[in-house]
Amino acid sequence: DPFRKPSYLFALVAGKLVAIEETITSGSGKEKLLQVWVEPADLDKTRHAMDSLIHSIRWDEQRFGLELDLDRFMIVAVGDFNMGAMENKGLNIFNTKYVLANPETATDTDFANIESVVGHEYFHNWTGNR
Repeated sequence: DPFRKPSYLFALVAGKLVAIEETITSGSGKEKLLQVWVEPADLDKTRHAMDSLIHSIRWDEQRFGLELDLDRFMIVAVGDFNMGAMENKGLNIFNTKYVLANPETATDTDFANIESVVGHEYFHNWTGNR
């Protein structure tokens, strides 16, 4: 991405990953590609994280007029990430605990935690990482 950032916000992830993708249209009519990257066996557990990201983006735009300033925004979930999540600009890195939810076994608390952490990390896009 073209944005200057503190060095601690630079991120690079490599691996055999697949993504769920959604394209949303901002209030100004710009298309934005959203992706949630995971290991192939976990792809079916990403829907709630994607919905949470979309909800957070829309809320930020409607409530504060803060449109996503990137054409592409990615979340990646890795099992051995030692923190809950990190708000790297355009590539948020998460522990799988805060992205993956099997609708048949996840609890309400699991879903709430995912929405909370996805929102928290996305909101850093405008508040805190400039």
